[in-house]
Parts: sequence; C-alpha cells; structure tokens
Amino acid sequence: MGLGAALLLRQTFPGRRLIGFLVQANLTVPHVVGAVGMAYLVSQSGVFARLAHAAGLIDTPGQFPALTQDPFAIGIILLYVWKEVPFITLILLANLQSIGADHEATARSLGASPWQAFRHVTLPMLRPGLLAASALVFAFAFGAYEIPLLLGASSPKALPVLAWQSYTNVDLAARPEAAAMAVIIALIGLALLLAYAHFAHPMADRGRNGR
Repeated sequence: MGLGAALLLRQTFPGRRLIGFLVQANLTVPHVVGAVGMAYLVSQSGVFARLAHAAGLIDTPGQFPALTQDPFAIGIILLYVWKEVPFITLILLANLQSIGADHEATARSLGASPWQAFRHVTLPMLRPGLLAASALVFAFAFGAYEIPLLLGASSPKALPVLAWQSYTNVDLAARPEAAAMAVIIALIGLALLLAYAHFAHPMADRGRNGR
C-alpha cells in the first residue's frame, strides 16, 4: 500500500497536494492517540456501532463486529496500517524523487512496457528503501506494547504486553521473566536487521556493478 501510494503521489493530479498533506499530517498523531481514537470509533460501544444501531442495521450496539479486543487483532492491524503506510509512503516517495524518471524513461524508449519498466528498473532501485522501511516498521510494531495493550485481546497477549506486565508486577520474582522476554524481542529484532543486511547489500552491489 505504501509503494502504491508513493507511485500515485509521484504523478500530477487534482488533489495531490491535499493527499500529500494528509499523509504527512498522519505522522504527527501519536500511536496511543490513534489507538484511543480507533477504540472510540470501531469498538462495539463506539461511534460506528451506535450509528449502525440508530440506522436499524443491528438490534443492539453489541451486535457490531468485534474489531477491538478480538482474537484476530483486527483493530491492531487497522491502526498499524493507518499509521505505518504513510511512513513507508514518504520514504519511498523520497527515493523516487532522488531516482528521477530518467531510468524508467530510458527503458520505455527501448521498448519496455510501463509494467516492465517498473518491474525491472524502478522496483529494484526502490527495493533497498522498501526493505529498510519494512524492517523499521516491523521492529517497532513487534516491540511496542501500547497498541496491543489498548486494542488487543486479553488472551493471548502479545509478547511486549506480557513483558511490560511482568516488569511492572508487584511481585519482584516476575522481573526475570520480563528480562527474558525482552531479550527474546531484542534477538528477533537483531535477526531481522541481519536478514535486512543480507538482502540489501547484494542489491547495492548489483546496483554499483550495473547488473
């Protein structure tokens, strides 16, 4: 979605500045504020549930689909999509502006279709930035506890939530569990960075060698 939005904002069309402003404004909203707003809108006691009840679509607000505190983490996914897609969009849009349109235009002049020019020219040049942005988003989402705590189900709990609750437990015997879970989170994040380095460096080398 971020890649598609970046490609769209690269074009000139009516309303482009407004969409670009909304994408940038999204970054100023803290995740916790977004989570509270998401709960206020889509929970079974939220605005959408009450509107559906007032419109006669459901008999009671409780019949509204469970989009928060649900076992499928729909509310968490919606919040992260809303918050992180603009972040990735801006990173890729900056990459597109630095790359320019000359490479793609050259491929088109040599007979490549728009899809072939994107697939074989633009996308490989964007892939390092896309991987880096994706790694950053994953590392943040995997280690953050606020959003799963506010929007997630009470059971099973996300690993960062368990670590935070163990660390703040009045029973000091739970502190080692919190430390162990924090180490696991850190190791997974480190593994992600190593995987990114493994995939990104060969791409950079191929780009420098013209392959």
